[in-house]
Amino acid sequence: MLVELKAQQKAEYEKWVTCKKEIDETEDRIKEKEQTKEDLDSKHKELTNTLALLAKQISQLEAEVAEMEVSLKQAGEQRKEQNHLYQTTVADQRATIQILKMASVRLEKFYGFAEVSAHGGAAPPPPKPEAYKRQANSGGVMQLLEKIISDAESVEIEINMGEQKAQEEYAAFVSSTTASIEADRQSIEGAKEQTAAAESAKSETEEAQLANDETLKKLAELLKGTHMDCDFVLKYFTIRQQARAEEMDAIEEAKAILSGADFS
Repeated sequence: MLVELKAQQKAEYEKWVTCKKEIDETEDRIKEKEQTKEDLDSKHKELTNTLALLAKQISQLEAEVAEMEVSLKQAGEQRKEQNHLYQTTVADQRATIQILKMASVRLEKFYGFAEVSAHGGAAPPPPKPEAYKRQANSGGVMQLLEKIISDAESVEIEINMGEQKAQEEYAAFVSSTTASIEADRQSIEGAKEQTAAAESAKSETEEAQLANDETLKKLAELLKGTHMDCDFVLKYFTIRQQARAEEMDAIEEAKAILSGADFS
């Protein structure tokens, strides 16, 4: 009987050691997986926010590109209308100048005195009284006409300069806007690449979350089973060990008495 009690004592001790070790190891693994869960949850949240920001960024960039493309189209149409107006205005101005110059030639003939040698180089007859009157008025009229022609030519120069300036501004606008569109498109491509990478990372994180949750579930079941198997031993280990030790001591004393030992 004593041998059996010693065997029970030893087996219970080993059971107690094993139970404590298994429970401690399982609880440590649960803590580790719970920390992993927190890290994965945090990473998943961060990736979700990143994807939302990238989607917003892409949307804004695409809206900017669309707006700039509309601006380019409108500017092109406006430039076409301006150039058409310029062509028409310049043509009208040149026609006006040509008419004024023709009128000037006719007036010069009208007011001038032609020296015609109709008879072998003889001096022309003296002018009639009305010719002197026309000659007296010719200076102011011709000067006025020349001024009108000069003003018309100045207007044409201004129109040409205005057209050149408008064309230069249009070219600069097209160049700047095209560069901005290209930059935005590159940013869109970059954001899409980041989105693909973030979506891949999010998918991997979700898989890791599922695997980690499954491990946590199994560890919880393992811990529950271990407790069911070990709680009685852990709770009453000291009491049972002490009681069994006392029982073994009593047996030892009984054997000594039966062997004739003197305890006086």
